[in-house]
Amino acid sequence: MVVYRPLDSKGYSLLESMMVLSLISIILSVTVLNLNATNKNKIAEQFSDQLSNDLLFAQQYALSTKTSVSIIFTPQKNIYRIHQGTFHINEMVYREYHRDVRIDTRTMGERLIYNGNGSINKAGAIGIYVDEIENYRYVFTLGKGRFYVEKL
Repeated sequence: MVVYRPLDSKGYSLLESMMVLSLISIILSVTVLNLNATNKNKIAEQFSDQLSNDLLFAQQYALSTKTSVSIIFTPQKNIYRIHQGTFHINEMVYREYHRDVRIDTRTMGERLIYNGNGSINKAGAIGIYVDEIENYRYVFTLGKGRFYVEKL
């Protein structure tokens, strides 16, 4: 026995269902593409916060122990280290950072040294790049060893 449904049934046609599913997939794909840019911004922000904290730690440690503290950048390996003293006997911090982050040491060189009085050995700037776009610039001033960060 065959049962016939009336033409005014409450279901959806195949065409209507496909249209709704295609709209949902387009909306979701646009959302996923925007998450990638947000992720890069978070990587840059997190790295900048960590570097700022490590620089302040190095300066405070130099002040409290009255010895020099060196921050050594190795951009080729995506690491930086903090050592106490001139001969780097005591390694206090070893940091590996994300492969998309690039540090341009510019005028500072690959070694920053905080003296025992908390001042820095030379003035200059460091650029922080994520995917070859400069996100942050660290500017070190002579005198009391202060630095400031410019978000670009």
